Amino acid sequence: MFGRYLVYTRTWHVGVSFLALAIAAHTLLFAGVASADTAEAKKIFTTRCMACHTFGKGVKVGPDLKGVTQRRQRAWIIKFVQASSTMVGSDPIAVQLFDQFKQQRMPDWADLAEPQINGIMDWLAAHGPDQQDPDARSAELATAAEIETGRQLFHGAHPLSLGGLACAGCHSIRDEAGASGGVFASDLTSVYSQYQDIAMTVFLKRPCFVRHPESNGPAYLAAEESFALKAYLRSCALRNQPAGPSGKPAAGQPPMVAKPVDGAAPGSGSSGSGAAAQPASAGQRVVWTPGVTGAPLGGHRSAAVPSELLFQVFPYVALAILILGLGIRHALARRRPEAIRPAAQAAWQAFRGTAAWRIGLAITAILHVVCLAVPGAIRAWNGAPLRLYLLEGTGFVFGLVALIGLVQLLWRHIGRSIAAHHTRLFEIGDYALLSVLCVAAVSGLATAVVYRWGSSWAVGTLTPYLRSLGKGAPAIGLVEQMPFLIRLHVFSWFAVLAVVPFTSAAMFLVAAGDRLVLAAGRPITAAARTGRRALGKLSPARWLWPEEDLPGDGGDVHEPS
Repeated sequence: MFGRYLVYTRTWHVGVSFLALAIAAHTLLFAGVASADTAEAKKIFTTRCMACHTFGKGVKVGPDLKGVTQRRQRAWIIKFVQASSTMVGSDPIAVQLFDQFKQQRMPDWADLAEPQINGIMDWLAAHGPDQQDPDARSAELATAAEIETGRQLFHGAHPLSLGGLACAGCHSIRDEAGASGGVFASDLTSVYSQYQDIAMTVFLKRPCFVRHPESNGPAYLAAEESFALKAYLRSCALRNQPAGPSGKPAAGQPPMVAKPVDGAAPGSGSSGSGAAAQPASAGQRVVWTPGVTGAPLGGHRSAAVPSELLFQVFPYVALAILILGLGIRHALARRRPEAIRPAAQAAWQAFRGTAAWRIGLAITAILHVVCLAVPGAIRAWNGAPLRLYLLEGTGFVFGLVALIGLVQLLWRHIGRSIAAHHTRLFEIGDYALLSVLCVAAVSGLATAVVYRWGSSWAVGTLTPYLRSLGKGAPAIGLVEQMPFLIRLHVFSWFAVLAVVPFTSAAMFLVAAGDRLVLAAGRPITAAARTGRRALGKLSPARWLWPEEDLPGDGGDVHEPS
């Protein structure tokens, strides 16, 4: 009895669970469809209807469409939209409208399907044109919670829903906590005063420079995120108005005046330091002031370099030189197999350097590989300032250690060449390799100082560029927009690949490749030997001359005399 009751209870619970899941799935599915229909209706209305019609603003070229779903039947509207020219010659209502609006013919939108027109009518019936997108709200209406959300989004404490880069990875800003952020791009403390509310909304609909994944999609910020960032930028602009010793705007700086919103209490908004003390609800409005726009990324002037040659062709050329050169070195080394290992040991002694140099090089390489392999994890890690400082500080310290080790190696090579009174061919290659590595290290460390927080902006620019090389479709736009220092750093690593085959250090890779070839060849050799034995045992000659030693018997066998 109890067991049957337990079975019924479990069956009831399973049924209810499935019903709840079905309802949730149905709700989510139809919510997504409704959202898509609304977006399509808005797009069609904006691109095809707004040139001649308004919604609640009076007659333009054609009639005002507010209330059209109450004035006309849905079937008539659909027919008129698809073939108005035909209806003007037969339908009395269409003829009346044609005469009323100065015989202006409406285009026949025959390509619009009935569901699309119904979607537009549903959107108009719900007063869709009067509805405002969340990011179109004025930033002066933001609450303190929305401004705080914008601050977290700006600094990466809260990740962007579409996977974009946090603003602080490239831009600096000054808020109530002080100045913070990167210096790769311009400071955004007063950017709201340059664009103002509507222009700021439009500006935030696209990335400020080419980066992935934002530049690959139609949008990179959700509407709520865009509004929160706009509100945070406005609050920073109000708190940091430039002022001279007398409290007035500094010389050469345009004033940014905060005034009360219409209907606000007098004195609720003021300029200068008093504006900074007002809460978000005080209703301060920033007056637009023109600013300099169109500045190059990072404030630098892009040098005219053949980007297609350096970053589209040369990476593949360098890789081809590396593979072909190592193949030739291996083929030459196989003439004297016994000399491969001593040559590799001699190269190790020449390039091993100090333990600090090896550790610095290894840690630096690992950090670069991690940024390339898991950019999403780097974004999440950098969301907390302390973790960002730890990552950047670690990379800088070990990069500096690697540079010191490189300089020591280069100095030792020079001393050894002077003592030998002659220079071997591969020593020239060694000098070239160490020199290019020094350029890579110096440019990397300089980038870390001049354009800090590279681990944040690189995962959206340099990492996608390197991945695009692997796909065979180089996105050179991601790297050619960079300052010269960063492009030099990227190019120097491709140069390292091209130089390696001409150095004694190539014997490391030659010896490792030789071991792999031998290891891979052992099973093949063993399989071939086994096959020959099996074929020898199946040979017809064994049946004709059984007393003879034949292939597959395991060697020459002689009977004792």
